[in-house]
Amino acid sequence: MKVLKLLAALASIAACGIQTAGAVEVRQAAEIKAAPAAVWAKVGEWCAIKDWHPAVASCQPGKRGFRTLTLKDGGKILEKVTKTGKNTYSYDIIESPLPVKNYKATLTAKADSLGTTDLVWTAKFDAAKGKSDADAAAVINGIFQAGLTNIKSNVKFDAPASPSPAAATAGTVVAADASKAISAAAARDEARLKAREERRKRLEVAKLAAMEKFAKTKVMIAEKAKAAAEAAKAAYEKAKAAMTAAPQPKKP
Repeated sequence: MKVLKLLAALASIAACGIQTAGAVEVRQAAEIKAAPAAVWAKVGEWCAIKDWHPAVASCQPGKRGFRTLTLKDGGKILEKVTKTGKNTYSYDIIESPLPVKNYKATLTAKADSLGTTDLVWTAKFDAAKGKSDADAAAVINGIFQAGLTNIKSNVKFDAPASPSPAAATAGTVVAADASKAISAAAARDEARLKAREERRKRLEVAKLAAMEKFAKTKVMIAEKAKAAAEAAKAAYEKAKAAMTAAPQPKKP
């Protein structure tokens, strides 16, 4: 795709943050001369990315914290918010044409020592099958650099802007949906763990019952074998005694 190739070309260090274990980490930051709240009001709404990233043509918010990005070359990226906080959100890529998998990223606006804002974009991911870590890092570095450079150069932060009522409502709904989705996932995980523990206990009880039954059967068989042996011995002794006590035939 032309846009992805262009973004990859913008990466000045293709293999930035590659770990020896195979996981790739990318970090880009832009210093912006505005307060974190003012910066976040312009870039922090879940679908505001369509307004500040040059590769994104549109953003469609979905239920349960999802959004679908349509790139200017027609490609689509499905993402899901996983965590929100003051001037920050984290998200995962669910489906995309990017050469990555297990992608997790965070965008944060935080105050720096000069009283301005560091807008920081980080990600951790694995290279997709058939792609190298360097190729994957180059694409993500290019995406981050393009977005942050455009924000710094073209987004105005002359006054502490506030999101529109519609944007604020959308952001609240997205955050609420994300919180509900995370809570529901936690509840499902807890239910699965509880069910697994109950199954383990039932199996343990059944195993103990089977072992007890086997032990009882073994004892019963041993007792029967012992009784049979004793009965055979008694019969033998009785037959022997009878033969000894029998009268001897008279000699002619």
